[in-house]
Amino acid sequence: MQQLPPQPAYILHSRPFRDSSLILELLTPDFGRIACIAKGARRDKQRRQSALQPFSPLLVTLLGRHDLKTLGPLESAGQPAWLKGRAVYAGLYANELLVRLLPEGEGFLAIFAGYQQLLGALAGASGDHSAELELPLRMFELNVLRSLGSCPDLAYSPRDHGAVRADAVYRLTAEDGFVPVVVPAGQALRSADFSGAHLLTLSQLLNSAGEGESSPPPDVLAAAKRLTRQLLQPLLGNRPLKSRELFRQVYSEG
Repeated sequence: MQQLPPQPAYILHSRPFRDSSLILELLTPDFGRIACIAKGARRDKQRRQSALQPFSPLLVTLLGRHDLKTLGPLESAGQPAWLKGRAVYAGLYANELLVRLLPEGEGFLAIFAGYQQLLGALAGASGDHSAELELPLRMFELNVLRSLGSCPDLAYSPRDHGAVRADAVYRLTAEDGFVPVVVPAGQALRSADFSGAHLLTLSQLLNSAGEGESSPPPDVLAAAKRLTRQLLQPLLGNRPLKSRELFRQVYSEG
């Protein structure tokens, strides 16, 4: 039986398989999203199933020649990220997003590193203060979108001599990315319109991976959320995210 080199991994999703096993969706640096069978995991609850928890860094060995691998020996690769309050739902959202968006078997080192950074930020959140989660979540989404080739350059406009200007307004288009538009004074921006200053701030944050940066003003974070929702919608389609619906049920928020 073919054996892949040991891989760092996180569990994104698990579901029952037959009488005693689980099918796991893993995130790895070299193979991206990859599925495997954890044989007997539901039977061996004390030893094996306790290790197969989300947000826990693992070192896994995968066996088999087919797309659906078999999970071999595994060990802990560090302390789990202990998430609480709204951070739990943010982590579940990130996991579901990766399961829905990532092609199977294609490695994305930047996404794996960004996921680790997100878990660190979520674990450091103090509980039920959603403002603490906004910046790491938006940076994670933008990193995923950029890695998949689905996020235009936030500092570039093909119709405005290349560089986005802080004093201009840009409209997000499917064909050309951000194109300059004229918005009459006093008129509110459309949902697809973005301040150049906001785009430049987000570009700087994304390129620095948000490290060492204080949280930007609320209007920048609001623009980032509006932007990522618009970029994600064509990729996710009309099927709602279960994690988002669960969050709304628990916190009664839209």
